[in-house]
Amino acid sequence: MTLRARLLRRGRLRAVLEAALCLVLLAAAWRAADGTRADWPRAEDSAESPAGFPRTVHDHAGDPLRLARPPARIASQALVTDHFLFAVVPPSRIAAVSSVAHDPRYSYVADVVAGLDVAVVEDSEALLRRRPDLLLVSHAARADMVSVARAAGIPAFRLRTEFDDFEQITAGLETVGRLTGRERAADRVIAEFRERVAAAVARRPAAALPPRVLVYVAMSGTFGAGSLFDHILTELGAVNVAAEQGVGPHGMISGEQIAGWNPDWIVADAPAGEEDAARRRILDQPGVAVTTAGRTGQVLVLDHRRFITMSHHAARLVEAVAAALYPDTP
Repeated sequence: MTLRARLLRRGRLRAVLEAALCLVLLAAAWRAADGTRADWPRAEDSAESPAGFPRTVHDHAGDPLRLARPPARIASQALVTDHFLFAVVPPSRIAAVSSVAHDPRYSYVADVVAGLDVAVVEDSEALLRRRPDLLLVSHAARADMVSVARAAGIPAFRLRTEFDDFEQITAGLETVGRLTGRERAADRVIAEFRERVAAAVARRPAAALPPRVLVYVAMSGTFGAGSLFDHILTELGAVNVAAEQGVGPHGMISGEQIAGWNPDWIVADAPAGEEDAARRRILDQPGVAVTTAGRTGQVLVLDHRRFITMSHHAARLVEAVAAALYPDTP
């Protein structure tokens, strides 16, 4: 290991340890004389808990979380959990959100968050000042983040935030509903999501030939077999060209491959407001120009927020792709 690598590693380790110490010291200030957090539900609270509580819910890693009552101050570490929370619980119960939640380029809750007094999860001191009684983190979150939060007395729950199909999205919503005691609200969101997807799928004429669609990510990559985009295209009766060519969930592609694969449609992404310019750049590429998609102008460019969404807001993506592929269906 080089000197530079050792220094970087020591720097990261020091940052993690300092963050852990900060969290533990701040958490200690909240504890009652018997060593429990003064605001944390005690065993005797169960008799006064809402119906269905206490309850135990297992997270993505299989770790059990026992909830004596619905959490009143919930923090969210990932954009998917931001989207789930704001769809299921009142904003007054959300104490902290991910930094991406504030970014309208990617977040569907940015407007709501802008009007709230919420912390950002990445700011550990601000997070602890909000005293959350539940922290939702991505299944891919760093292990040290979860360990530090739990050491500080914050129950951390790992939730899957990358999905292969619609049922995994609805399972995530169901879990948030169960964690928060808002099962009925989660069921309403799930029902609307399924209805919108079904309506988009119904746009495909019964006799339509399957359009061959290539997903073009940042003009360099694609989503193939095992990705949510692959599931969407399959549900819409289309062929995912990348999956057809043996590409997995994420892959890199070249102009020569695009030309050889000859897609009927290309679906790509761009920053909001730059969709038309991005579409022109794609059509100008030699590898695209010779394809059916290039010759017919069948290139759909969507803003990043709709293109990459990994929650119930994926209904917007399904609707946009369905409208492009089957424009003659009401």
